[in-house]
Amino acid sequence: MTTILRRAALTALLLVPFAAAAPAHAQTSPTPEGTTITNTATATWTDANGNTYTPATASVSVTVGYKAAPDVTSAPSVTPSSPSTSNEIPFTITNSGNGVDSVTVSTTAASGVTITGYKIGSTTYANLAALNEALAGTSIAATGTVTVTVVYTVAPGQGGQTIPVSLTATSRRTPSATGASDSSSTDVIPSVSASVVVTPDAAAVNRLPSGTGPTEYTETFTVQNTGNRGDTFSLSAGASGTAVSIVSVDGTAGTGGSITLAPGASGTVTVTYTVSNTAAAGATSTIGLSATSANDGTKSDSGSRVVTVIRAAISMNKQAYLDNQTTELVAADRVLPGQYIQYKITVTNTGGAAATLTGTGYGISDPLPSQVTYVSASGDAAGWTISESSGTVSAALTGTLAPAASRFFWIRVQIK
Repeated sequence: MTTILRRAALTALLLVPFAAAAPAHAQTSPTPEGTTITNTATATWTDANGNTYTPATASVSVTVGYKAAPDVTSAPSVTPSSPSTSNEIPFTITNSGNGVDSVTVSTTAASGVTITGYKIGSTTYANLAALNEALAGTSIAATGTVTVTVVYTVAPGQGGQTIPVSLTATSRRTPSATGASDSSSTDVIPSVSASVVVTPDAAAVNRLPSGTGPTEYTETFTVQNTGNRGDTFSLSAGASGTAVSIVSVDGTAGTGGSITLAPGASGTVTVTYTVSNTAAAGATSTIGLSATSANDGTKSDSGSRVVTVIRAAISMNKQAYLDNQTTELVAADRVLPGQYIQYKITVTNTGGAAATLTGTGYGISDPLPSQVTYVSASGDAAGWTISESSGTVSAALTGTLAPAASRFFWIRVQIK
């Protein structure tokens, strides 16, 4: 019997640890404020003769006070456009304390976001002071909530940036107590929008053939980053037809290049080219420059300039007049030996570019007939340089002769 009792006692001892490991009842919410907690202890005993006595008891009570525990939650991130207005972030404030409370809030927003107002439900508040005044009169029961919506704008050029917006709620009843404040932050991450504009569009310019030099021409295009994030644009220049050949883009030989621009910024790109010496007057070629976004390869734009080839063209007319310079001699008229007459030589620029009638190898040459003797020469106005040698009259015109302009000079001779 003694052995059996000992085994039973041992078994009971071995079972004690397993019983102690059983989970206690989980407390899902704090004890409500104002709850009275009473604890009573009881003592019972007997004497040596087995007599029983009335138990002795002792009690003590405590009252639960208020412990603030606001809890703020919001979405981890949002993706508005940049730029954009009237965006909203809801922040839910839960009273996880053990009694009725109200809160004050403060907010912060990093550069690129501007808070423009607040809402509780459908009621709007222009600023933080007005919001907190309303929250002062908003009681939140234990486990109750209030949602404060932050209204904000996103500045241009913020695509792809991470801009935190935070809200902190603080208990009004015990603002300095441990755990009396809580915060939540939402990252504003505007979606990236790529866009570019290249100008001019179909502008026109007239160019002479480049000559044997050759003369190089330049056209300037403006590239603007109209997207909301810094971007690098690949550039490609080209020309239609054979009248124009691309030499370089922004000083780099060939037809390609790149330009990096901040959002909203513009830059100029210079395209250098030559005009074929064999191109006919009036021939056209379109020079184009395209820019393509590195952020989004589907976004590109092109500018263009139409180049028209122009050339100078001189026509000349020679007429014979009596010495009075007013009566023109026609085929039926006759002149006599010893008579003075005058030749009128007129040059007209019938082309599209200014012509130069001066310099080595250039000007007007008129070998006079052997039947006349050179007497003198005069121009219609200043600018002519006229000379005669061995019966040949030479004339040069200072400056240039503009398109459609005409100039003339007189040569006075005597019939032999």
